[in-house]
Amino acid sequence: MGEYYEILDVISANYKIIFGGIGVFCGVWGYICYYVNVFSRGGNNPCIFTWIPLTVIICFGLYAQLKTGAVWGAAVTGVTALNCIAVAIISIFCEKSKPEWSDWVCFIGALIAIVWWRISNGLVVPVIIVSFADAIAFFPTWKRGYKNPFGETMWMWFLNCIKYVFGIMALGAYSITTLLFPLTVAMVNGIFVIIILSRRKYLSSQQGTPL
Repeated sequence: MGEYYEILDVISANYKIIFGGIGVFCGVWGYICYYVNVFSRGGNNPCIFTWIPLTVIICFGLYAQLKTGAVWGAAVTGVTALNCIAVAIISIFCEKSKPEWSDWVCFIGALIAIVWWRISNGLVVPVIIVSFADAIAFFPTWKRGYKNPFGETMWMWFLNCIKYVFGIMALGAYSITTLLFPLTVAMVNGIFVIIILSRRKYLSSQQGTPL
């Protein structure tokens, strides 16, 4: 029986490596699509009010995953962290739109949530807080995508969602501390894809233009 369980552990580890690799590939390919869109004419610029707090959140989220044993699942978050840093830098130089009051509310709210997260005790409560902060930080980008859905890189957000699904399957340990954050990010990206597609369909029907 001992050898049987050892074989199962090896198979499970190999699958997690494969799932982690697929997640990393989806992440890299999604961000390549995003960079092409950002630097092309007509693409939405990255929102500084989303990407700065998101970068902080992802980097701390990566640290939390590594600390709790999410080895191959953390590889997905690591790729995301590197690209978030790059996009945050781009957003500083490319931001042209005038911020609205809701952008500032979300930005400050996300930063407060990040500080609250870092000073919170325990494991579960901080993960809940950081997941909530991620959703708040994403709202300005949701709003921008709602206004100009054709300027958004739909494939990047879709691949981000898929990336975290594979990242979850690649987790080395399953608990609320390792599951909640990637699950929240996957849902946030998935909802944004639905927003983009529904708005494109609506605007196309109003203007008579193809999707």
